[in-house]
Amino acid sequence: MSNNGKTTRTTSAHYSTSKKQVLVIGLGQIGYSNAEYMTMKGLTVDGYDISEKAIQRAVDDQVIRKRAQSFAGYDYYIICISTHRPEDMFQPYLDGLFDIARQLLYEGKQGALVGIDSTITRGTSEKVLEMLRHKMHVVHVPHRYFGPEKHDHGVNQTRVIGGCGECCIEAAKHFYGNLLDIPLHTVESVEVAELCKIVENSYRFMEIAFAEELKMFCDRSAIDFQELREAINTKWNIKVLEPREGIGGHCLPKDSQMFLGLLKNVLDTSIIDAAKKVDEEYRRHHSVYAVSAKVKSPQSA
Repeated sequence: MSNNGKTTRTTSAHYSTSKKQVLVIGLGQIGYSNAEYMTMKGLTVDGYDISEKAIQRAVDDQVIRKRAQSFAGYDYYIICISTHRPEDMFQPYLDGLFDIARQLLYEGKQGALVGIDSTITRGTSEKVLEMLRHKMHVVHVPHRYFGPEKHDHGVNQTRVIGGCGECCIEAAKHFYGNLLDIPLHTVESVEVAELCKIVENSYRFMEIAFAEELKMFCDRSAIDFQELREAINTKWNIKVLEPREGIGGHCLPKDSQMFLGLLKNVLDTSIIDAAKKVDEEYRRHHSVYAVSAKVKSPQSA
């Protein structure tokens, strides 16, 4: 596998997994799916989560071997925690990640790999490396996972990888590429890897917001949105999306807010800022039209 920005894949046939121990930190959707895949590949996988329910689920499903009592003794630490505020998924929050870095400093194995799969903003990986006092390899491999199509778009889809140094990249290629058979697109700067996920989801946020804007225009102009959308989408390179109840989920609101925070440091205006305002207006619009449609619909017996 080369570090030339090309997507590569290497077989794991010549690498032993029996003695390597992995700790997956965070057992939500991403951590659970990572642990499930790694266990399937023959690695010894333990888990850690502040939720006992999440741990018990992973143990019961035999996705992990056991709950880790400490961070000591592992070869690979894969961080999959949420990076939004517990009380507000729309707001980025990295304190939990930095708390883990502090614990790894005192308990983590010297020379081990720390893979940050959680979504983070620019400069976070280097900050984690500094907090660890360079005792471990640090890489960012932003997760890409779509549960309904996990065979094609699960853990082992093409992943972007960036490291804090060449030694970090090599350690990560061995783990993600050789041991896990994940195709990797290597970037020279870890900041590029950090930006990938938040830019991907910001772009998606913008696409959905445009569909929301068009839907409001149609509703207020007595135009059939679906007919217009279908007509527009006959063009080979256009795909207007279907707006629903507003832009939600764990990733798009938070990741686009991370990117917006970076944009405000270098630009006076942002299309992402406008998209967020459109989404807020659409939520109010949708709630009014949903109530109106319900009133107009025939009542069931």
